[in-house]
Amino acid sequence: MTARISLFPRGRRLGGGFFGGGGPALQRLHSIRVVVESHRISALSTTRISQNVTNNCVSIVLKPSNSSKAKNGRGQTVLQDLTSEAIGEAGLFAGPVGRSNAAVIISSKQYASWLDDDAFVSRLLAPLRDAASHETSPATELSILSAVVDGIPQNEVGSPRSGEGIAILRGNLDVLLPGLWKTAVAGLQSNSDGGAQPSIEFHVPSLRDDSRPLQVTVPLANTIFNTGRSHTLFASRWQIGPGAQPRLIALIEKSSQVIVPGKVSAGTSSVAVPLVPVTEARKIVTGLGNILRQVEIDGKPTPASKELETVIPMLLQARAEESGEQPTGPMGVWALIYPEHVATSQNLQRVLQVSTSSSSRERKKAREVSGCISTLLAAGCHIRRVLSGGGGWGLKQGLLSLDPQTRYSTPDQEDVESFIRSFNGEDSGGGIVTPGSYVQFLVAPSHIAAGETLLTPESEVDGDSTRVIVGTQEAEAEAADLGDVDMTIDSELFGAISSQGIYVASLGDAADGGVEHAAITTKIDSPDSFVVSDV
Repeated sequence: MTARISLFPRGRRLGGGFFGGGGPALQRLHSIRVVVESHRISALSTTRISQNVTNNCVSIVLKPSNSSKAKNGRGQTVLQDLTSEAIGEAGLFAGPVGRSNAAVIISSKQYASWLDDDAFVSRLLAPLRDAASHETSPATELSILSAVVDGIPQNEVGSPRSGEGIAILRGNLDVLLPGLWKTAVAGLQSNSDGGAQPSIEFHVPSLRDDSRPLQVTVPLANTIFNTGRSHTLFASRWQIGPGAQPRLIALIEKSSQVIVPGKVSAGTSSVAVPLVPVTEARKIVTGLGNILRQVEIDGKPTPASKELETVIPMLLQARAEESGEQPTGPMGVWALIYPEHVATSQNLQRVLQVSTSSSSRERKKAREVSGCISTLLAAGCHIRRVLSGGGGWGLKQGLLSLDPQTRYSTPDQEDVESFIRSFNGEDSGGGIVTPGSYVQFLVAPSHIAAGETLLTPESEVDGDSTRVIVGTQEAEAEAADLGDVDMTIDSELFGAISSQGIYVASLGDAADGGVEHAAITTKIDSPDSFVVSDV
C-alpha cells in the first residue's frame, strides 16, 4: 500500500524522530510531503522554520481506503495505526502531563468506535509514558473527554469543508473542561426533564463588534449504528507512569460538556453564513410568536409569503436553465430578522436579481452576506429557517412559520416553556416577528466550489494560537475531497461540524456608552456556515 499524507503550510510541529537526523524533538515546519509505504510513514521532504515550538492541538482528516478495515498484528486497523503514528509524530502528547492534564478527542461518526478502543487511546498517550520518567511523582493522571459529531473541519477557514477524522486539543483540566467530573452518569437522565439534549458547548472570544464571549452549542451525532448508543460523550481518566502503558482507571458517560479552547477575553470570532437575499427587507406589520402574517410592501400590508411565491419559481427556473437539470427537493428559505433600529441604521443587504441569476452571481452575493453577518448578529439580528407556509386564503393567507428554536433542547421542553410564557402573558415566540422589525428572505446558493473563500480571517494564526472552527453541513453532505492525499494534518486547527445546525449565544451583558446591546441568540443551520475563533 502506498499513500500520501500532507501537512498544510500552517501546520506547526512534528516530532524529530519523524525525519531522522539531529536537532530537538519538536520542530516548527512549513511544509511536509510524506509517503506511506507498507503501512509505515516516512518523510519525502520537509522545511524547518524554527525550533522549540509548543503544540496543543491537531486535526486529522482521513480518506477511507482499503486500509480502513485491514488489521495489523495488534488487532487495530491499518488506518488506526497510521493515525496514531501521525498524532505521535505531531508531538501532541510528547511533553509531560504537568498542567496540561486534560485532552478533548472529537471524532466523526465513521471513526466513532475508535474512541471506545482502549488500546488505540493508550497508544496515542504512549509518549506521555516516556515523559513521565522525568517527573518527580511516580504516576500522573490525564483526563479525556471523548465526543462524536457529524464531521471534522478541514483546511482553510475561508473555505471550510467537513471531513471524516479526529481532532484533539490538549490543555489544563480546570480551564479546558470545567466541571468535567462533577456530573456523573446520572446526567444522562436529565434529558427527559431538564431539556438538555446531548451536546458539547464551546466558549470562544467575542465578535469583532462586540465584547461578550460566545457560547456555540454543537449537537452530538446519532451513533446508534456506530457504537450502539444514541450518542457518544464520555469522560475517562488515564494513569500515566514510567515504564508502563497508559491505563484506564475511570470512565463516566455524559450528556453535555463545556469546552473552553483558550482565553475568551483574547482573540476574536467571526461568523460566516453564505446565504443569498432574494427579497428586500420588509417591515413586519402583523405576526404573533413565530408566525409571520403580513409585511409592508409599497406602503401596504401584504401577505408575508407573496414575494416568495413569485421569486422562488423564478429562481428555480433560472437555475434549471443554467444547469440543464430540474432541481430536486424543496428549496430551503431563511429569514433574517432586523430590529427596527438596526434596519434604519445599517446598510441592508442588496437583493439578487433572480430573473438573471447564475451560480457565480449567487456565490458573489453569498460572500457579501457572509462578510457582514458578524456585525448584524452583534447588533441583535437573528436568522430563522422558514418551516412552512405560503398559499392559503382568508386569515391564513400568506402565513409563514419561522423556526422558534434558539437553543438546543427537546421539543417537549420548548412546548412547556412556550406555555409558561403564554400563561404569564408573554410573547410565546420570544418576539421573533415583532411588528416594526424588518424581515428579509434568503436562500442557500446553488453551489459553493471547493476552496472558494467565504470569509477572510481576522488574521493569520500565529505560532501560539489555535484556530477553532465550529460549523454546519448538509445532512447528506459528502466528505471533503482530499485529492491525491489520504490524510491531512493541521496542527493549528480544532473544532466540530454538525448536520443539525449550531446554536450561537452571547455570554453575559455588554454596554457601549451606557446603551445595552441586545443578546446574541440564534440557530444557524444553513449549509456551510461556521463560527471561526482564534484563541
